Amino acid sequence: MQVDRTSLICDILIQPFNTVPNRANDLKPLVDAKLIRKLPVSFYEERKFPQFAEYIQTNDDECGSNLAKHISCLLTDIFEKQDFDDTSEDMVHWGIDSLIRIPLQIFRESLGGGVLPIEMDRNSKDQGTTTVGNKRPDFLCWTNDVLLFKGEEKADAKDFSIAERELEDKFNKFDPLNFGNIQFMLCYAVAGPNLRFYAIDGSPNASPLNRLVPLSNRLDIKNSRDRVSILCIVINIARIIRTVSGRIPRPIVPIGKRMKLEKSTITFFDDSVEKMVSLNDLPHANDQNRVAFLLAVYNCAKGHPGLIQIKEGGGPKIRNRGTYRVVFETRGRNIQLNNENEVREMALSVLTGLAWLHENGYVHCDIRVPNIVFVPGVEDYKYVLIDFEHSNTSGFSPSELLKDWDSRTLNKKNKYTTQSDLYQFGKMIRNLNIVNSRDGNEFLNDLSNKRISSNDLLNHRWFE
Repeated sequence: MQVDRTSLICDILIQPFNTVPNRANDLKPLVDAKLIRKLPVSFYEERKFPQFAEYIQTNDDECGSNLAKHISCLLTDIFEKQDFDDTSEDMVHWGIDSLIRIPLQIFRESLGGGVLPIEMDRNSKDQGTTTVGNKRPDFLCWTNDVLLFKGEEKADAKDFSIAERELEDKFNKFDPLNFGNIQFMLCYAVAGPNLRFYAIDGSPNASPLNRLVPLSNRLDIKNSRDRVSILCIVINIARIIRTVSGRIPRPIVPIGKRMKLEKSTITFFDDSVEKMVSLNDLPHANDQNRVAFLLAVYNCAKGHPGLIQIKEGGGPKIRNRGTYRVVFETRGRNIQLNNENEVREMALSVLTGLAWLHENGYVHCDIRVPNIVFVPGVEDYKYVLIDFEHSNTSGFSPSELLKDWDSRTLNKKNKYTTQSDLYQFGKMIRNLNIVNSRDGNEFLNDLSNKRISSNDLLNHRWFE
């Protein structure tokens, strides 16, 4: 009994590219890239179709593989006999599934979801921001839960322009929160037997914005040469997906879904984040002026880098049901710091914000990794200090200690000061176990010694 070598074949075929594409214009040379190896077939089709000999080959140890059998099926005349000009959209789906969905499914099952992390569906809703409202693309392919490849299909060949238009009409926007630095979506339009691949350009300088960038000529799925071309493009699309999958942040941030945290609930929207806290869990809630104080702190942060920004009109309020509510313009992800350069960038950004709070007499009091977020899609000050609900004025005497404080957090008079903030910040960074340089450790020592201000620390040579 012959061993199915599909996994070994796919591991060679679907190698990641050496360059990581970020923009639509990066994709054309990758889509056109030559195959790493010839495609396996089962019945010596390279003899029947000598014009395809550079693309296909029959090997005794591969001809029984699932991939070889499927490719051989694609080269039969079953497509030529199918009347794609006078059929239903469901029959168009059959042809496109054979050429696109099934090969991708074979690649995923052979390589495993860890290598090619894709999920596919038809006429389904996308939970991200890339699709308008309740509109449903005909074909969807998610990578790490982000819609990275989609298609629109029409039964009548005369409706090709409609399929093209729907690619754009159903598209909403790229959300850096989920796409990271990736500014493209792969897609295709089909009408009758005609198929063409595109990318939607989401780069800020795209003109017009979100324009369709052609990645192929218009191909005829009834033509065997074009079917081979389609299969080669699908293989390269799988390679592109494998290449960029590690750059897509995980998990996806669902839009409009309330997420329960330890003592609060947050909801992400297209342009804002809503935070709600029960009054029972709001720090210092027994202080009648507490909400007014928090509004003053958030207003102080307005327009200053390194600090979370409230949305216009979204300042702290108490709702009728005894719930504290605040709406933010800042939308960020949990931080993931992998090296000292990233820690340095984070420290400079957060310290810049902290220095402004300190200059205005405020202290944060709850500086921890969960209270710093990374804001993708911005050039400078990508790391932001959030969660001001424990904030206070410098030099206050706490009635209770937070769990991350230790015996050195307060000063000798048991007061929390700006130096307490810096001490907590230094302790947080040291616990990351990433900073190893001499200047970096000197910076951490300055934070823990409580002898230098936040403004002076901004001029530290670690930041040079």
